[in-house]
Amino acid sequence: MSEKDFIKDGLQNEEIVNIIKQIRPEIEKDASDDNIEKLRKKFNFFADRYPVLFDLSTRKDHFSWENLNYFLNMRTKIIEDNLTTDKASVIVGQDMYNKYVNITEPPSKFERKQKKSKT
Repeated sequence: MSEKDFIKDGLQNEEIVNIIKQIRPEIEKDASDDNIEKLRKKFNFFADRYPVLFDLSTRKDHFSWENLNYFLNMRTKIIEDNLTTDKASVIVGQDMYNKYVNITEPPSKFERKQKKSKT
């Protein structure tokens, strides 16, 4: 099995974006579990083949077109043999760490509260 076998039975990036463009307005109107299940049935192949993308696209909050485009651009680099999946994984992990976790300034000094003395 090749590291690019995920493409053979999958969708092109443009198809992924088009599906998400159909899902997002529905979620903006109604992010209930019932509506998500309706969308899961409507976009069954997408939901089964790309469960993480389906989950991300059906979240009311924390959806980012910027992050989606970033991931799809990495996918394109893999498809075009500009990156291996291993290298792309390392780059994505580091970029996401830098974006969401890395602390550029150390936290201020921790100070304990002084106990109130009984007088």
